[in-house]
Amino acid sequence: MKLKTLYRRHAFFWVNHLYAGMSNYEHKRKLLNRAGFSIGKGTRIVGPFYSSAELTIGKNCWIGKNFCGNGNGTIEIGNNCDIGPEVIFQTGDHMIGEVNQRAGQGVKRTQKVGNGTWIGGRTTVIGDTTIGNGCVIAGCSCVIHDVPDNTLAAGVPAEKKKNLTP
Repeated sequence: MKLKTLYRRHAFFWVNHLYAGMSNYEHKRKLLNRAGFSIGKGTRIVGPFYSSAELTIGKNCWIGKNFCGNGNGTIEIGNNCDIGPEVIFQTGDHMIGEVNQRAGQGVKRTQKVGNGTWIGGRTTVIGDTTIGNGCVIAGCSCVIHDVPDNTLAAGVPAEKKKNLTP
C-alpha cells in the first residue's frame, strides 16, 4: 500500500469519525493537507468528508457535511466558496463502449469552481465543468455544462435562471 494512501485513510478516519461535526477546523485542514490535498487557510470542513480525486480548495471556504469527490480526476475550488452538504463532484467517467460493455475506457475529468461561489446541498457536478466566479447553484441541481460568472443556475440539468449583480 502506498504511503499517500495510508495518510489519506488516517486523515479520513480522524476527520470523519473523531472530528466529524466538531469545530476543530484548523486541525482537520492540517490533517487533509498532510494527506495530499491542498486546503487553504480559514477553510472549514464540517465532515464527514471523502475524496479520491486530486483536490484543491482555496482560502476561507465552507465545506458542508458529506462532501464527496469521486473518481481520479481533479477538483479545484476557489476562495470564499460555500459548498453545501452532500455535494458530489464526479471526476471519473467513461467513454461509451461497445455493445458488450457500454462503460468503455476510463476518463479523468477536471472540475473548477470560481471564487465566491455558493453550491447548494445535494448538487452533483459531472464532466469537465467550470462554474464561474460569484455563482449560485441551487440545491439538488446537476451541473453538466459550464456556468458563466455571476450566474444563478438550477435544475437537472442545471440551466441559467438569471444573471447576478457582480
